[in-house]
Amino acid sequence: MHARSDFLKSISPHHGEVVRKVLSDETREKLAARLHAMPNGETWYADIYNKAIYGPMVFRDPELDITGIIEKLLPNYRILADLYLEKKPEDQGFPFHTDFDSIGFMEHPEDMLTVWIPLMPVREAGSGQLSIVMEEGAVRLSLIREANQLHSLVRVVDPSVPPHPPFQITEQEYAYLERTKFTPSLDAGDALLFCNAFFHKSEDVHQGSRAAYILRLVPRDARFSRTRLLGLKKLGQNLAVVNELLEEHYPDALEAGDA
Repeated sequence: MHARSDFLKSISPHHGEVVRKVLSDETREKLAARLHAMPNGETWYADIYNKAIYGPMVFRDPELDITGIIEKLLPNYRILADLYLEKKPEDQGFPFHTDFDSIGFMEHPEDMLTVWIPLMPVREAGSGQLSIVMEEGAVRLSLIREANQLHSLVRVVDPSVPPHPPFQITEQEYAYLERTKFTPSLDAGDALLFCNAFFHKSEDVHQGSRAAYILRLVPRDARFSRTRLLGLKKLGQNLAVVNELLEEHYPDALEAGDA
């Protein structure tokens, strides 16, 4: 297990934790069958993965009781959204990245927690593991990218904000991320917890396919940015979650026609 520094615990206390057998075999098999039977989603993720469903919302199914499972595991968090990805050898996936569309509306993006659950074993290279960064230098580099992305979102709503050069990762920086990454071996139904405001990437699949179910969690007292919610809405990003949060926290923005 990769050591978790005090620095990391202070900004994302669960980042890098591996939890074994989050889903029972029965629940995992029911979940996998249900997700596999669903049609491919209409999302740009589907251009990168063999199958991608953004927001199947199966965590709300009382038969699966995923909400109850997460409440027992992380009682101070609630599920905001879910995602299903199937990856095959021909799917390129993402290089190291941060999740602009799901952290962009957070007042404090580091508060978001992702629960990444493989529905089949991902124990070795070529099985489609997930890699995250744990070193302070890599996390700080992630936060530079995050700040750049949030600045761009504010400009969508307020063009008077001066532009800033886009974030470009250098070859040296990318080599550093590769050298220091944490890539845990997981069995089907295990979970990797990580903050998706920090760099992470999906590793290659050499044969067959890899299916993963992903949950986006936020603290129960999380705060959301009105400005950046409106920016994501204008961009058409993550609309199901964005519209729900606007209706819950900023209904006046919808009434005023800001969105």
